Amino acid sequence: MPGSTALYIILGLLSIWLLLVTTLLVRIMVHYQALTKGVAQKDLISALNNFISKTGQNHEAIENLRKEFLDEKKASMLHFQRLGFRRFNPFTDTGGDQSFILSLLDENGTGVVVSSLHSRENTRVYAKQIENGHCPDQVLSKEEQAVIKDSLK
Repeated sequence: MPGSTALYIILGLLSIWLLLVTTLLVRIMVHYQALTKGVAQKDLISALNNFISKTGQNHEAIENLRKEFLDEKKASMLHFQRLGFRRFNPFTDTGGDQSFILSLLDENGTGVVVSSLHSRENTRVYAKQIENGHCPDQVLSKEEQAVIKDSLK
């Protein structure tokens, strides 16, 4: 009896081992069939070479797309992205906030600030060049500075 118990244990372990090896072999066969689908045995080498060349072409295409993406990202830094707008009343003799300031800045804080001052007699529009969040040539009003500061947040 003790010898037969050991024999059953060994047979059980061998059965489990056989099941694992069979499962692994079936998975390998399915993978192989998927790889060689539509290819004659004589063409297996050419199919693998074709697969390798397509992989290289895909790598080149991905690299080209990455370069184009970086170029587009760099170019998009120069588009107006930071916008600011504020209406205000600079004069006490006019009613309502009919004057405004509009800032159009790129990612680096470079662009233009457009100010419109409305009075009873006329409306004046001014444009000031902005570089890195500051106006190099002219003094900015406190409203213009506030709009630029808000748009750079």
